[in-house]
Amino acid sequence: MNNHVNAVRGLCCALLTILAMWIYPIALIEGLPGWVNGIPVVLVYFIASGANAPRPNWRKIMAQAKAKTATTNVSDSIPLDTPIQRGETTIESITLRKPQAGELRGVNLADVLQMQTDALIKLIPRLSSPSLTDHEARQMDPADLVQCGGEIAGFLLSKRARGETE
Repeated sequence: MNNHVNAVRGLCCALLTILAMWIYPIALIEGLPGWVNGIPVVLVYFIASGANAPRPNWRKIMAQAKAKTATTNVSDSIPLDTPIQRGETTIESITLRKPQAGELRGVNLADVLQMQTDALIKLIPRLSSPSLTDHEARQMDPADLVQCGGEIAGFLLSKRARGETE
């Protein structure tokens, strides 16, 4: 039985080696990423060594995906380059949540998507946690304002535009 397994492994390695010779020029012609060329090499290693390919823990992956989709209405914590001082409290990071339609009143959506300063300064106090005041939003570091603007603009994109599938 062991000889049969070794013969099958040898045949698979030979076929993958031939396949690798074809993948490289096709990847160059089609403009595929460079890691594509490494796939046959990895497969040959696993087959030749008799090692089992790593098996993903699908239950864990699905649980992580569900947790991620449950929190897509809230951004990850955004560390501020310049912390905001509020009395004795220092705000070093904020989170933003997806706006509801009513919270977008008085704001031009095109300005938000273009990350216009006035539109962002109007929205950040409405969507931030901890909640920032208008004055604090106006005093934000420009780099922090751009980070927040990118998160807010991302909330306004559809799943299709973000490349997510349902």
